[in-house]
Amino acid sequence: METHVAHPYSLPLEASTQGGSVWQDNLDGTFTQLRDGLFVPASGYSYLDLYLMGLIAAAEVPDFYIVRPLTRIGTDANGHPVFKGERIKITIQDIIAAEGPRLPDVTHSQRHFNTGIVVVVEHGQKPSAELISRANGIRKQWIEYWEITTGGRSSMTVDVK
Repeated sequence: METHVAHPYSLPLEASTQGGSVWQDNLDGTFTQLRDGLFVPASGYSYLDLYLMGLIAAAEVPDFYIVRPLTRIGTDANGHPVFKGERIKITIQDIIAAEGPRLPDVTHSQRHFNTGIVVVVEHGQKPSAELISRANGIRKQWIEYWEITTGGRSSMTVDVK
């Protein structure tokens, strides 16, 4: 499945944080897998991801496609896997017809999230200042990453409640 990343974090060719791959349609019934979503850092959430998260309206989701049956037939000159199959267009209306609309809708969905970071040390030990500093660095990067990959439509905190 290819769904374009709505708000890229790094390279726009990478797959969604939810998985998947980026495909090049060779226009001859074959498709080249440019990036494998299982093995590369993800660049952001796709439009479909953002719809399913309740962060964008259905009207904002562009059409995408799947390839079936997906049969590997070789590699291209750059070493990318090449597959044959049929390109099947999918619209957000297809998703809604099969699964129903997203509830709550975009106007009523959660926008602000809080996650926790747990620092684990050996029994009886206290975390070092360096470990705390590293955990705080991860916290700051996570908050920034979340905001970028959701296109600023959602916020994240990492607060003890």
